Order: sequence, then structure tokens, then C-alpha cells
Amino acid sequence: MQNQSLGNTILLVIVACLLIWNGMEPRSTAVAATPSETVATGSISVSGSSAIRVQPDRVVIVFGIETFAKTPRASQAHNARLSREVLDAIRAHHIAERDIATAHFTIQPRYDDYDWNIISGYEARNTIAVTLRDVQKLEPVLVAALEAGATSVDGLEFSVTNLRELRDEAHELAIQAALEKAAAMATAAGTTLGDVTNIHEDAWHYGYFGSWRGNRQWMNYQNVVQDLAAEGAITLEDGSISLGQIVVRAQVSLTAKIMPRR
Repeated sequence: MQNQSLGNTILLVIVACLLIWNGMEPRSTAVAATPSETVATGSISVSGSSAIRVQPDRVVIVFGIETFAKTPRASQAHNARLSREVLDAIRAHHIAERDIATAHFTIQPRYDDYDWNIISGYEARNTIAVTLRDVQKLEPVLVAALEAGATSVDGLEFSVTNLRELRDEAHELAIQAALEKAAAMATAAGTTLGDVTNIHEDAWHYGYFGSWRGNRQWMNYQNVVQDLAAEGAITLEDGSISLGQIVVRAQVSLTAKIMPRR
């Protein structure tokens, strides 16, 4: 009986040891296989540009009114009279007062002999800037002002009122052009275009190209001269003035990752 009890005790001890030992063994855990991430193999840098052509819808004309007399008072009085007549002629074409402004006024002596300081009289000059929001009025206003006494046309500046929207659109088109170029180059190299990492905006500008009475004229901004054909230009009245186009340009440079093709 004692031997049987002893045997049972030994058996229980062995079972307990086996259970403890089994609990101490490290158990392997199942780990889900994760797909390996695609790693960029390099980068590509390209540039893109765009040009939007629109017809001008606003023009600024600068008139000069110059008079001469023996005395400053007489020259100024004559100039004031002519200026009023020119302004009346301009207002007759329904130009708002806010669009008419005196840009500059001077009175200076005219010398017969600088060395001996001999003055022959005095020149008075008034410069008037007129903004036309209807470009169809360009020729009538020019003729009216000159017939009323303006002695010169010192400048014509064409522009558009929605320049900001055109500039933003030009930027979008330039970026799109750059992305298309980068994608095509990546495909040709056997890779895939990845995320864009850098975008640099080059200087944007807009320019005008047109003609007036057969003379080619250009206007440039930010030191860039545009020499573009004025397709679809507007011809006013008898054809003596033909409006050209405003050209809004944008250029960008961008860098993007390139990935191995899957």
C-alpha cells in the first residue's frame, strides 16, 4: 500500500514537472506577411511652360498738350485753355471722370542761348492719361483729342482686366505640361512617376503685340519681349487700327520621384 502511494506521488511530481516545462517553452506566433513597400529609385526634374492669348479689353492713352508763350503766365493760360478743350472732347465720348487724370505738368524756359542765359519764352506741358474700358472707343477718342488741341500721343498701353485669372490658368497649364513630360520620360526609362517633391515658379510675364496704322508695335513686361502673330485681331471701323493680343506666359520647374515599374 505504501509502495502504491509512493508511486502515485512520484507520478504526480513528474506530471507537474512536465506541465511546468511545457509552459516555459517559447511558442511561435503567426505573423501576417506584409507586402514590401515600393522604394523610389531616384528623381526626375523637368520644366513646363504655357501661353494664353486673349484680346485686350482695356487701353490707356497718354496725351501731351504743349504750349509756348513769352511769359510763364501766358503759356500756362494757353495750356489750360487747350487742356479744357481736349478734356471736353474726351468726355463727349462718355468717359468717366475717374478714368481721366493729369499725369504730369511742367513749365520751363526755352533758351536762345544757354551760355548767355537768353530766354526766348516758356513752354508749358500738360500730360493727360485716359483709360478706355471699351477698346472700340480708341480711334474716336484719339481723333477727338488731337483735333481739340492735343499736340502728341505719348503712349498707348493695352491690357486685360482679368489678368490674375489668366495668370493662374497659365500656371496650371504649365504644371500640367511639366507632369505630362515627366510621366512620358519616366515611362520611356522603364519606371513610373511618383510624388512631386518640389515645384519652382519661374518669372511669369505678359506682353502685347499688335499694330497701329500699319506700324508694328510691341510692349514687354519683366524684360521679356514678345514677338507673336496677332491671330484673330480686331479691326476697328475703317481698318486704321487693328488690335493685337495680350499673351500671358508661365513657366515652372518641378522634381518628382521615379519608382520601379510593378
